[in-house]
Amino acid sequence: MQREKSVPFEVRAHRGLISVRVVPNDDPWASGHQLVVPDLNAEAFRGFPICTASIRYHGHGINAIMGWIQVVRRGSDVSVDLAPNLDATDPFYAYGYLPTFFDAPANPDHPDGTWRADTFLAVVPDVIRSRHAVPIAAFTWGYELRSGRPTLLDVAALPSADWAGHRSVLETKHPDWTFG
Repeated sequence: MQREKSVPFEVRAHRGLISVRVVPNDDPWASGHQLVVPDLNAEAFRGFPICTASIRYHGHGINAIMGWIQVVRRGSDVSVDLAPNLDATDPFYAYGYLPTFFDAPANPDHPDGTWRADTFLAVVPDVIRSRHAVPIAAFTWGYELRSGRPTLLDVAALPSADWAGHRSVLETKHPDWTFG
C-alpha cells in the first residue's frame, strides 16, 4: 500500500516538493472528529483516511502564495470539495502562504463504493487581482467503502493535465473563476 508520496513542482521560477501522507484514522477522538460530529461514534469513523500534504518551496514571500483545490468523485457524483468556513464562491479548499492541505473524510453511512479525491496545488498567477487558477502539481487518494468499513486507496501523483478533466465541474460550481 502506497501511503506516502513526494510530488515535485516548479512555479514562479522556483522548485518545490509536496509531501503527501495518507494514513488510517486509528483514533477519531485524537484527530478531532468530535469537533464536527458532536455525537461521534468513534468505532464507525475508525479506519477512514487522514490526508496531509505539506509544501517545501524555494521561493519566498508572495511567490509562495498558492492554494489547494480538491475534486471528489463518489460513483457518478463529482463535486468541488470546499472547507465549510471559507467563501463558497472560491474554489480553494485552502489558500495562503505555503498552505498545508488536510482532509479526513469519514462517511460510514454512505453506500458501498469508491470515494476518490484529485487534489491540485494551484496558483493564481497574479496572486490576488484576478480569479484565474492554474494547476502546478496534483495527487490522488481515497478509499473504498464496503459494509461501512473503509479500505484506503494508494496515494499517487497525478499529472496536472488531469485538471482538464475537471474543468467543467470547476467552471459550473465557480462561474466567476477561470481555470487554466
